[in-house]
Amino acid sequence: MAGKVILLALRAALAWIFLKAGMLKIWDFAHWRSATPDFTLAIQHYQIVPWPDLTMLLAVYLPWLEVITALALFTRRLRLGAITLFSGLTIVFLGALGSAWHRGLDISCGCFGKDEVSTDFPAMLTRDLCILASLTVLLAVEWRRLRRASASSQGVTQ
Repeated sequence: MAGKVILLALRAALAWIFLKAGMLKIWDFAHWRSATPDFTLAIQHYQIVPWPDLTMLLAVYLPWLEVITALALFTRRLRLGAITLFSGLTIVFLGALGSAWHRGLDISCGCFGKDEVSTDFPAMLTRDLCILASLTVLLAVEWRRLRRASASSQGVTQ
């Protein structure tokens, strides 16, 4: 029972992180305007995406993907996909941060809107590694649950 509560709390915390990150990239609540132009600039500062059109597509659709996937963490059928997607996104974020740090870029992460002005790469990488570790725990639990469900359904049909 305690394990289920801990897993629910972990899913809720991760959903909140990604929901908040997505919403702050969609809407600038402080100025009541779209935050997409700010997020577009944040993506451009990483100097990774070579095409402006792709940068704009990422700025428009990535936040919505984060919001929808955060909500999917609470739907049993969608949970494994949501965890897998967030794990992949987190690995991409880690790569982008590491690349920016390695190249000496002085940027804000852009993960939580334009007000995040930190260029503390070790802290940002640590935060994302903790998120990835949490996602890995959820992924392992979800795989185990699906394997048990599959084994029990195969046992019933024989």
